[in-house]
Amino acid sequence: MEKVDIAVIGGGAAGLMAACAAARVMKKAGAVLVLEGNQKLGRKLLATGNGRCNLTNLAAVPAHYHGDTAAAAQLLAHYTPDMVRGVFRDMGLVTKPDGEGRVYPRSGQAAAVLAALSGCAGENGAVCRVGTPVTAIRKTKRGFSVEMGGGETLEATACILACGGAASPKHSCGGGYALVEALGHTVTPLYPALTQLVCAGKTAKSLSGVRCAARAALLADGKEICAESGDVQFTDTGLSGICVFGLSIYAAEFFAQGTIGGRAHKALSAALDCLPEWTFSEVLDYLLELRAAYPVRAAGDLLAGVLNLRVGCALVQAAGIDPAQAAKRLTRGQLQRLAALVKSWSFTVTGTKGFQDAQITAGGVPLGEVDVLTMQSRKVKNLYIAGEMLNIHGDCGGYNLHFAWATGMAAGTAAAEAIRKKGEKR
Repeated sequence: MEKVDIAVIGGGAAGLMAACAAARVMKKAGAVLVLEGNQKLGRKLLATGNGRCNLTNLAAVPAHYHGDTAAAAQLLAHYTPDMVRGVFRDMGLVTKPDGEGRVYPRSGQAAAVLAALSGCAGENGAVCRVGTPVTAIRKTKRGFSVEMGGGETLEATACILACGGAASPKHSCGGGYALVEALGHTVTPLYPALTQLVCAGKTAKSLSGVRCAARAALLADGKEICAESGDVQFTDTGLSGICVFGLSIYAAEFFAQGTIGGRAHKALSAALDCLPEWTFSEVLDYLLELRAAYPVRAAGDLLAGVLNLRVGCALVQAAGIDPAQAAKRLTRGQLQRLAALVKSWSFTVTGTKGFQDAQITAGGVPLGEVDVLTMQSRKVKNLYIAGEMLNIHGDCGGYNLHFAWATGMAAGTAAAEAIRKKGEKR
């Protein structure tokens, strides 16, 4: 039977970083083995940031995370964005932040990040096997028995579970949850996050493909829960865009559990402020000025000077105004309704897209079941858990990859140092 010191289950972001960290400590060819079920390493990593890989954020602090954030604070304080950038620089990868704190590889290619990780792992003696799904892991006296899809079995002294989550199943199968539960861990309810909002009505569908800069707010029972600004994209089923993904974290919890932050609610809606830099009075004054200056202008074109033409026309219709009606025939009350909609255009949220369309998984193994500085299980000695499998998820903008790097480094380093120390005592 094949024997290895450390078996890393999963060749994604957390798994590859764990392999790099472990191999650098072990300094022994073949001591670290990565088992990846897909035919290629880092498939999800290659797709991040539209192929550019937003690999961390300068503001990677607990405030940008959800789930067991209090438990993660110590980990995030140790594995800072500067440290992560330094680790990649040591691998030969230069990074560059944008104006909003998002950090990308200088080349602008996710493939460069994968090449740095796989190169570092291989050059330090780690071995990676693709097309090798793990079907079962059993604790033994000497460590672990790892069963693979082809009927093969290997022995490992330590095991790092970095299998990814249930989101984006073409990149990650989510099979790690069954493995970790079989080893005695619990898994909190799972739900898709960083995904589109599904909305009632036909308005969004009629604008499908159109983008609009806006402040997007999520309201629970009419009370604002959170808000983000950026490009909103209308879709066949509702609303999308980076700022909407931020709202979906809370919406996903609501539709999974009926709560947001542990508080029960009855209904959700999304409100778009299409001119966030203007007050209601400024929008109304603008419309009144246009009515006076251009009396025969069609109502549907009144907002063409400040908004996408199709968005402006849709707002006019939502206000109950005939788009073909001449501006001079519009009453002050009609213009007030239109101005109010510009500042708060409401959509009833009926759900979120599922795991198929989600970027990440919310829920997972509670951080209380691991040592957050080493990621070692508190239930099973020499078992380590890293990445998306844990009950913590970040906002859109590099926060989730940062957590993958941090937990991967912690797990790989701790697993290797424990084995090396044990060997030194013999």
